[in-house]
Amino acid sequence: MAVGSSPAPPEIRSPERDRPEDAAGAEGEEEEEEFGDAFDIPHKNASHDSLLRWRQAALVLNASRRFRYTLDLKKEEEKEIIRRTIRSHAQVIRAVFLFKEAGENDPREAYTGIKFTTASRGFPIEMEKLKTLNRDHDSVLLQEIRGVKGLSDLLKSNLDRGINPTEDELLQRRDVFGANTYPRKKRKSILRFVFDACKDLTLIILMVAAAISLTLGMATEGVKEGWYEGGSIFLAVFLVILVTATSDYRQSLQFQHLNEEKQNIQVEVLRGGKRFRTSIFDLVVGDVVPLNIGDQVPADGILISGHSLAIDESSMTGESKTVHKDQKAPFLMSGCKVADGYGSMLVWVSTLNGAS
Repeated sequence: MAVGSSPAPPEIRSPERDRPEDAAGAEGEEEEEEFGDAFDIPHKNASHDSLLRWRQAALVLNASRRFRYTLDLKKEEEKEIIRRTIRSHAQVIRAVFLFKEAGENDPREAYTGIKFTTASRGFPIEMEKLKTLNRDHDSVLLQEIRGVKGLSDLLKSNLDRGINPTEDELLQRRDVFGANTYPRKKRKSILRFVFDACKDLTLIILMVAAAISLTLGMATEGVKEGWYEGGSIFLAVFLVILVTATSDYRQSLQFQHLNEEKQNIQVEVLRGGKRFRTSIFDLVVGDVVPLNIGDQVPADGILISGHSLAIDESSMTGESKTVHKDQKAPFLMSGCKVADGYGSMLVWVSTLNGAS
């Protein structure tokens, strides 16, 4: 014991600590502390040089990972040069083929955009393009052919004077574009009406009764005298069928004739600078037709000029509201009525014959 130092106080032990249960608890705590130390990695006592080498290796690996995907500007420039070269060669080859195709085609196609090899005979316009223009009402395509003026030039017509009224001109246009007539259905023959008359239930019952009467009469009275009653019934039935079929056939002819007369509307047409009164069936593509209130649009066409022109298209579209026609909406459909205003139209398709 050093001089001047106070003696250590005596250790006071609790009587509870000396119990066997407390000793067992202390041992469990020591085991838990040892179990918690198992996650600590003991030091390997590596030398300073070893640690320095590992650090340098880690820096090198990190640098290589960081700059692995850095662009090689020189390689990228070489690839871009190769791509430009391939693109220029492809453009040159395409230009060669285009020049070759242009040399083989009619040079007028470069100015009009129309393939004269497939154009209508004597008219520098393709029938397919004309039908597409009429079916789709494509305003963009109409502008490509310079509007109604360009269309009249392609149809060899004049917006102020119409077409040439000579018979040869009209025959040529009907031959190329077709006539403005409805396709007629095949007429039913007289035999078809006879067959329809035989379907009557009363006549069928009479024929069955006649067959039974004929069979029984011939069986009981003999062939010479037994056929009178059954044969007379067959003769009466045959006369009824013949009269019915003949009457229906004549009525069918009369109805067809009246229907043709009803459809044969007289319209005004401008030809050679003069107005003519002609049948709607005699119109041809290229005709200039004036339109007034109450008139029927005689064929599919395009508006040339008009003032407050309103068309009732309910027969075609089902809409009762009238449609105003102007240069923004110039397309006219056959069969519609002029509800208001007046104007003039250029016939471009003989729609009645199904050409559209």
